[in-house]
Amino acid sequence: MKQPNLANCRISILGAGKMARLLVQHLLSKDPCQITILNRTIQRADELAAQFNGAGIQTGTLDTMLETVCASDVVFTCTSATEPILDRMRLEGVLQPNQALMLFDIAVPRNVHTDVNDLETVQAFNVDDLKAVVAQNQESRRQMALEAEALLDEEVDSFIDWWRSLDTVLTISSLRKKVESIRQQELEKALSRLGNEFAGKNQAVIEALTRGIVNKILHDPMVQLRGQRDIETRKQAMQTLHTLFDLEPLPSGKLG
Repeated sequence: MKQPNLANCRISILGAGKMARLLVQHLLSKDPCQITILNRTIQRADELAAQFNGAGIQTGTLDTMLETVCASDVVFTCTSATEPILDRMRLEGVLQPNQALMLFDIAVPRNVHTDVNDLETVQAFNVDDLKAVVAQNQESRRQMALEAEALLDEEVDSFIDWWRSLDTVLTISSLRKKVESIRQQELEKALSRLGNEFAGKNQAVIEALTRGIVNKILHDPMVQLRGQRDIETRKQAMQTLHTLFDLEPLPSGKLG
């Protein structure tokens, strides 16, 4: 069902009961539109319009139904009539050639006869059609909820992985500290051998070179250590690094 653009749309509501009140309330919450309410008695229509003071709602009786329908773009029917009040014969006799009209029959029993669909320029929908639209929207929302749930699960898993990887921070920090200390010591030795003149001109280049080498060497071990999801495997990897590089001992409880 293609949703009509209600902005500045001429809308007629046949009936002034509870369904009509809910309908007016919904329409006014969406787009500005021209609303006319027709009822068997003008008093009931006026009372409903008065509940929306300032909305500029026009009122009338069902005696002017066909005239009002012809001047409308969209018509909602929700009267208590037990027989259809609109059918092909009535509409065919009053609609202009190529005049488009949308009918929404929300009454039970139906106010609009099914034969109006034989008119090329008339689109008619009843409660069953609206139920199908609601069901389609619910299914669409269900699919969106499932997609959102999957994204949420991914984010939760990522957060848990990050949270579990926090116990590797001390090991990584200790490893970086150890390797950086070695780098600085070796760099000082190299610069002293190269002489002050050469070292002064090229110190920044040599500094960047050694830092780059260290970062590339440490990159994969740190990524693997952080990404290890199995707790026991991660603990064993941490213990291996501390043993191989003779790192500072972890605080009690970090490895067991």
